[in-house]
Amino acid sequence: MILRLPLALTLLLSLSACGFSGIGSGDSRPFGGNGLRGQSVEVGGVRFRSRLASTGPDRRGFVVTTRGAARSVVGALEAGRVRAHGHCLSRFGGTDVAWSVSPDRPVEQVRLEEGGTVTLAGTCIAR
Repeated sequence: MILRLPLALTLLLSLSACGFSGIGSGDSRPFGGNGLRGQSVEVGGVRFRSRLASTGPDRRGFVVTTRGAARSVVGALEAGRVRAHGHCLSRFGGTDVAWSVSPDRPVEQVRLEEGGTVTLAGTCIAR
């Protein structure tokens, strides 16, 4: 009985460090999700974290912010596109987007924000 308590505490502490609670990364939860730091997407062997915020009452409009763009601007833009397409597909059944801030613009026109993030914006037009 005395040995079970330390063993249970050790097991509990080791599991709390692996992010199972969902407080850590978006991919560490058993069924995915956004977590506090956004959804993780790998593009060209580089992992990016993207957060999507819906705008407007119907949630068709959105803004995607992708961190880590200093490592690969093209990869960060593509990770943002993947996040946006996932949002439109799950909410509205298609991946058609009318971009107001497009991932298809030339890299020279992309402005890295504070912390090396890029921002995309658009509206889901499916359905």
